Amino acid sequence: MLRAVSVALVATVVPFLHAPAAAAAESCDLTLDRVLALARERAPAIVAARSRVDEARARLDGASLLLRENPELEGDAGPRLSSQGDSTDVRARLSQALELGGARGARIAGASAGVAQAAADADDALLRVRQAAAAAFLRTRAAVEQLALAESTADMASELLQAAERRHRAGDVPELDVDLAHAARSRARADVAAARATRRASAGRLAQLLALGDAEPSPCGPLAAHAKLDLDELLRHAPERADLRALAASVDEAEADGRLAAARAWPAVRVGTEYKREQGDDVYLGGLSISVPLFERGQSARAEAEARARRLRAEHEASVQAASSEVRTAWDVYRERRGAVAELARELPTLDDSDRLARRSYEAGELSLADMLQLQRETLEIRRAGVEHALDAALAAVELQAAAGVLR
Repeated sequence: MLRAVSVALVATVVPFLHAPAAAAAESCDLTLDRVLALARERAPAIVAARSRVDEARARLDGASLLLRENPELEGDAGPRLSSQGDSTDVRARLSQALELGGARGARIAGASAGVAQAAADADDALLRVRQAAAAAFLRTRAAVEQLALAESTADMASELLQAAERRHRAGDVPELDVDLAHAARSRARADVAAARATRRASAGRLAQLLALGDAEPSPCGPLAAHAKLDLDELLRHAPERADLRALAASVDEAEADGRLAAARAWPAVRVGTEYKREQGDDVYLGGLSISVPLFERGQSARAEAEARARRLRAEHEASVQAASSEVRTAWDVYRERRGAVAELARELPTLDDSDRLARRSYEAGELSLADMLQLQRETLEIRRAGVEHALDAALAAVELQAAAGVLR
């Protein structure tokens, strides 16, 4: 009989694994999709990352100017004193520096790479924030389920205490049963308080990530991965992950810096025009100045940029390979987590009246109070395990999608 009642009690886990608790569904304001949308819109880290993209675009605007330096205008004037008569001499010179050797193109390429890197960093920041928000949502959702379990157990403990008191008054059980039932109810109520604290902490973390202020979010929806995942598709996305795109952009930036340094081997050219008035005569001249880069040819800066480009290129190639391995590992973890949930659900029968059957067995004297309490503890542990396995599987799904650079 004890085994039959135990099987009946653990049967309550199956419906829980496939649907949210009724208590949790009564009031909720956040689904996982809504959490991911709010993370994109409101997370403080995303606002800062987007600002850095604007900064990079401003640098690109500066690099795109046709001429990097402004024209220079020089002039002087003064009296000329001579025996033939006094006069005023005037000189004015307008000159402009020109860039050779592809310096402007290299500077634009470097700034464009900076924009691409900032945009990729912003995408990566968004992914990490969405990953953290999804994990916080799932943990809060699990905390709600655990609280519902604790409250249900506390209700059953109160009913069991009433049953023990009735049997004690009828002379069927000693006062010790009543004392044990009181202790069991106190423990169940303490579990409720602890579960409320866990839920509050998880909800506070979620509110912080989403910038919700003092409001305590109420999550709803199943505690499960909501997307259909395909390993081949995830592997295709992995090389396009935002952090890998940021590394590729940093390689482009280093290569552009190398080309900019190489342009310093070209002469610096300045062209201009000059007007003079001497002894009453107007004189017009054209000017050209060319530096001779014999010693400083950008050697050091070029070598440094080339070395940085080689390092970043190797780092990018290694990271791309590691991303594929990371996705495969995350897939294996996800598959095993899902298997744990399926295994627990497959082995448990479904009997809706299991708790009533056990309580009726105790009232009929077919179970001792100690056996009844042991069954309740086992049932609660199995239900808690169901929540934990479901949470682990859902978190594994989030980790897997983040490893591939997608989270939907």
